[in-house]
Amino acid sequence: MNNSRYTLGDQQLNDISLKDLARRSRYGGVFYLLAFWAAAFSSTTAREHIDIIGVFSGCFLLLQIYRLVLFLKVSSSNDIDISTCFPRYAFIYNSSAIVWVSGSAWLFYINPIVDLAVTINMMAAAGISIGGVTVLAPSYKLMRSYFVLICFPFALAAGLLLNEPGNLIVVGLIIGYGLFIFITGKQQNRVYWQALNDNLKLSEQAEELEKAKVEAERAGQAKADFLAAMTHEIRTPMNGVLGMAQLLSMGDLNEQQQQQVTVINNAGRTLMHIINNILDYSKINAEQLELEKIPFSSRNVINEVMLLLSPQFDKKPIKLTCAIDDIPELVRGDPYRLHQILYNLVGNAFKFTDEGEISIEVSCKESDEKNTIILSFAIRDSGIGISPENQQKIFEQFYQVSHFNPNIRGTGLGLSITKRLVDLMGGTMSVESIVGTGSVFTVTLPFILPSEDVLNQPLLESTDKFEISDVQRPLHILLAEDNKVNQMICEQFFLKLGCSVDLAETGVMALEKFNSSQRYDIIFMDCNMPEMDGFLATVAIRQIEKDKGFNQTPIIALTAHVEESVKRKCLESGMNTFLSKPFLFEDLESIVNKVRMGKIK
Repeated sequence: MNNSRYTLGDQQLNDISLKDLARRSRYGGVFYLLAFWAAAFSSTTAREHIDIIGVFSGCFLLLQIYRLVLFLKVSSSNDIDISTCFPRYAFIYNSSAIVWVSGSAWLFYINPIVDLAVTINMMAAAGISIGGVTVLAPSYKLMRSYFVLICFPFALAAGLLLNEPGNLIVVGLIIGYGLFIFITGKQQNRVYWQALNDNLKLSEQAEELEKAKVEAERAGQAKADFLAAMTHEIRTPMNGVLGMAQLLSMGDLNEQQQQQVTVINNAGRTLMHIINNILDYSKINAEQLELEKIPFSSRNVINEVMLLLSPQFDKKPIKLTCAIDDIPELVRGDPYRLHQILYNLVGNAFKFTDEGEISIEVSCKESDEKNTIILSFAIRDSGIGISPENQQKIFEQFYQVSHFNPNIRGTGLGLSITKRLVDLMGGTMSVESIVGTGSVFTVTLPFILPSEDVLNQPLLESTDKFEISDVQRPLHILLAEDNKVNQMICEQFFLKLGCSVDLAETGVMALEKFNSSQRYDIIFMDCNMPEMDGFLATVAIRQIEKDKGFNQTPIIALTAHVEESVKRKCLESGMNTFLSKPFLFEDLESIVNKVRMGKIK
């Protein structure tokens, strides 16, 4: 069955070749019967022997029925017995060859004179019968036996039963044509098995690659899950370390103690920055970073970045300004990643600027795509600048230009992650800088213009000019948090902000306190708590507000998770925003000030 030069010798190849042979030969008997009828009924002498024509026709018909039965059996079965099927096909084709030769010999016998009609009919019949050799290309043995049984007996019958000298011409034509078809069939057999083996090897390689891809995806997911879990576990105790260090720094300390606490604070912040960068870097590499496509105000995002960073600018003689051109009130995209990009760039500018000014300049232009605009964000600083050779490398991962200032340390991932976020959002990022003068990082991002129904929705007022409200009205806060250390830190932070605090250690307790006569200005809700988590507690609170006709109380999620899925779940449950642990005093201060100014309500 198999060609020895081109075979893998396994069951799969045998099954494929057998099914292919069955498919190729299922209607062959019909053509043999028609060819025999054409040759027989074209002869006046042969038409007188209808009984003999009927015998040969019956043989062809029975063989055709057997072909169809065998084809249906082979094509419908997944467990084929090769040892029995191939001998049956050998019987079909060898029998067909014998019937053909016998029928042709009978026709030669009753029509011995070689005239034009006999030559045309017999050569056509010979061509059709011998042409069946190529159909048997999947099996060299069947092809060889069929060729031997049909070609040489056919030629012998013509030589013996036809009159000279025309019989020799017919014999030569039959043998020559037969050898040509056999050689062609042999080449097809070789090509067939080579292609079959190549295809199966490619299929095996594709399966192996698919398995490797699945394993790689599992490994990537396992790594991402591990990083997410470890990040969560690290963030929770780090909240205690940073919170207590900040509380200590706000106390009455001597100069040496203040220096020591400052070292703890700086080291803790650096550590959290490294953890965040590693987590983002891992997500981007694993292609697990999903981008939001929601309507948002880019002005609000810019103001939030400035509000969050403003406490740092009190530590240096640097002025933070913002200039926003005429831009759309709403765009559709990912506000969280835009916030991260701007925060990283402004924070990076602050790191390398000792005095002067850092500005955010925003403008827009039309895009070639329909319903799309391009927003341009230029972060300009008066810092130390970047040399031309370093400008080519600063977006590479782990590259740092810390030789400018040996006291500045980092992971070398900040600008790399920012650049990759910009690329993911379909934008561009560039830098212009002069050493000793300053730098300008420019980010251009495409955003979709929202539909009219979205534009008609009421929005919170935003201003082009950044302002911090001087209103310091006291707020009554409900803190739902089961961790004692976090309770202590948050409570003391809130007291320093002039707020009063009620504590709840579970979601059930938070729900009971909210459902009492006491009203709260803001709720800080831990997501993971016993009895009832923060998500369910928030859903229940929103339902109470709906049933009683209350205005919604701002609910801020407190979570050590930073995955987008968790953040999305916070918003879907009814929370207004989220605050990731560990949080700093200025983070809580920013949230409280937003509530005081009515920006979260």
